[in-house]
Amino acid sequence: MTNSTRKFITSLAVVLLSSSPLLASAAGSGYKMALIEDAPGAEYIKVGQFADAITLAQGANATKTEPFYRQVSLCVSYSSTAQFGLAETACNDAVQLAAALQAIPRSAKREMRALALNNRGVMNLIAGDKVAALQDFMQAVRLDNSELTLANLERLTVSINGTEVQEIALQAAE
Repeated sequence: MTNSTRKFITSLAVVLLSSSPLLASAAGSGYKMALIEDAPGAEYIKVGQFADAITLAQGANATKTEPFYRQVSLCVSYSSTAQFGLAETACNDAVQLAAALQAIPRSAKREMRALALNNRGVMNLIAGDKVAALQDFMQAVRLDNSELTLANLERLTVSINGTEVQEIALQAAE
C-alpha cells in the first residue's frame, strides 16, 4: 500500500452531520449527510457556516485537495443553503469522482461512492424529489450497507409508505 493510499484511507474518517434546521424542516427530521473530515471547509460545515465552507472549497488552496473531497463539501454546503442547481452538480460530480479515485482499494471506492450517493439522496429530498432520493439511497445500500444510508432509506420508506412496508424497500435494496 502506497503512502498516498494510506493517507487517503486514514483521512476517510467520516463525520455524520446531524440535519441542520434547513435539512430538518425541508426533508423531515433525522436525515443525515456525510462529510470527509479532511475536506476543505469541513470545519465550517460542522458549525453551520456554509458560505465560508463554499468559499474555502472553491479557493486556490482547495485545488491542491482531492477533487472528491471538494465536491463532497460543496454538495453538503449547497444543499444546506438550498442552492439546488449547484448542489446537484456538486453531488453528481462527487458520485462520479468516487468511482475514479486512484490508488485506493476497490472497497474504499465503493464506500466513498455510497457516501456520495447518500448525500445526493438527502439533497434530492430537500429539493422535493423523493423518488430520486429513494433510488440514490437504494443504490448506496447496495454498494455499502452503512448504518447512515440504511437509516436514511428506512426513514424515507416509512415517510412514503408507512411502517408496514418499510421492510420491502430494505429487501429491495439488498
